[in-house]
Amino acid sequence: MHGIAYEAKHDEIVVPVALAAAVLVFRGGAAGAESPIRVIQGPHTQLVRPHTVAVDEQNDEIVVGDSSGRSLLAFPLDANGDVAPKRVIQGPKTGLLFVVGVAVDPVHARIVAASTSSVPGGRTGLFIFKRTDQGDVMPQAVIAGPHTGIVRPWQLAMDAVKGRIFVAAINNENHPPYELERPRNRLPPGTDIPSPWQTGALGFIGLWDINDNGDVPPRAVIKGSNTFLVHPAGVTYDPKHGEVFATDSVRNGLFSFLARFLFPE
Repeated sequence: MHGIAYEAKHDEIVVPVALAAAVLVFRGGAAGAESPIRVIQGPHTQLVRPHTVAVDEQNDEIVVGDSSGRSLLAFPLDANGDVAPKRVIQGPKTGLLFVVGVAVDPVHARIVAASTSSVPGGRTGLFIFKRTDQGDVMPQAVIAGPHTGIVRPWQLAMDAVKGRIFVAAINNENHPPYELERPRNRLPPGTDIPSPWQTGALGFIGLWDINDNGDVPPRAVIKGSNTFLVHPAGVTYDPKHGEVFATDSVRNGLFSFLARFLFPE
């Protein structure tokens, strides 16, 4: 499992399970070997390898980013069983490939997806769609290019009130031992697989505005030895206390930063 979301209105935890092609919903106080209260799974869901999720409490939806389906799927918040999504964003015009992060901005009616490509001409970065988009549609904006500093994005978070996008850029240039757009090939015994963690490039947490577009640098960055971040794969934002939280796959830790030191209010 690579993603998680919390739905405060009903006190529920939403978790995508990639290898089961499922999305599980648990009650907020779940503990131990407790069964989910709802499961989205089955051929009608169109889920292949759900990697990440976001909850839109304002519109009562769960938005799923599927890394193998190269898609964004919106389900009703109370979806349960083998149910079809309300909307699917998928196709060559979308530019989506290896979708690893998703966030919803109900205030500006946008969905933001982090997608990675390893094919020539493919784009790696942030793809911004209308919240109600459906089908093979072009994004409203794409934040990508050398000035962004994004080599490999991962999870996303939103401050929808202020239109801020927080991006966890792991910036790991070593892809897994297969191309992202092709099935994994079986490796011969004893093959030396380079560690995905040891690239020599530090990742960072970056901040963009929901109206940004193109090869634009982040408006703020959390990066460097003083931050302790090496490979930040997860990020979330607490608007009540003004804190940015990041998880790091190398440090095996959780770090918090005060947002007022990153940008003016």
